[in-house]
Amino acid sequence: MESVPKVREILLDEEIDEQEFVGIINSIYKQDCYIYAIIPEWDKELFNELSNDFILINKIPFPLKRIFPRTIGFLGFVKDRTKQYIYEFYLRSSTIGFLVFSEFDVSQHLNNINKKNIDIYKIFESNKIPHITFGPDGQWLHIVEY
Repeated sequence: MESVPKVREILLDEEIDEQEFVGIINSIYKQDCYIYAIIPEWDKELFNELSNDFILINKIPFPLKRIFPRTIGFLGFVKDRTKQYIYEFYLRSSTIGFLVFSEFDVSQHLNNINKKNIDIYKIFESNKIPHITFGPDGQWLHIVEY
């Protein structure tokens, strides 16, 4: 029998501040939070802020749904022990192509992501790994548990 994911949604206030957002994530992930993302190359500000904490796995040329012309995406992750970056990623959730929060390290699976197989969400779904994604325009959190 296949297990069905349990999905909860948390509606986020339009004016949610960093402290409130971090509090929500802390209530879900008590320890570490891994942030998996494909960051567009033009988001230099985010790269500068992440400095050496972003672990780059691969560069992927791709057209994101919201981005034209084609761009390069930097696939990687941050192990955010202190949850210092989660709010910045949340603020950019509508411009970052793929963004997932999880308490589990799935970095070994990121090598399977390429131009033809760009969907990092499938890593979590196919391996039944609990995770958080964002609704359109960052209006809510989708919390998926197995």
